[in-house]
Amino acid sequence: MANDFVTEASLREPAAGTLVKPVSPALSVGDLKKYRISKRESQEKFWGRFGVTQSSGSRFETGLAIPAPVALLLKLYINGKLNDGDLLG
Repeated sequence: MANDFVTEASLREPAAGTLVKPVSPALSVGDLKKYRISKRESQEKFWGRFGVTQSSGSRFETGLAIPAPVALLLKLYINGKLNDGDLLG
């Protein structure tokens, strides 16, 4: 079974053989917190829209690997392909 978790490096670079190019550089782990704060949102509100608890969101902001489905939603959201209406929250 394929690894269901995504590392910081895999957020920056597309997997080998993929045809999708990143729209903009992905945020680093440290930038995730800065991005959330720039939106003036609590961890609970920001991560909740992706179906993630505040506790897990905090861990992601400090370097824990982000599960692939959450990483994909996060990447689409940051690149403007998804908006708040498209997500839970």
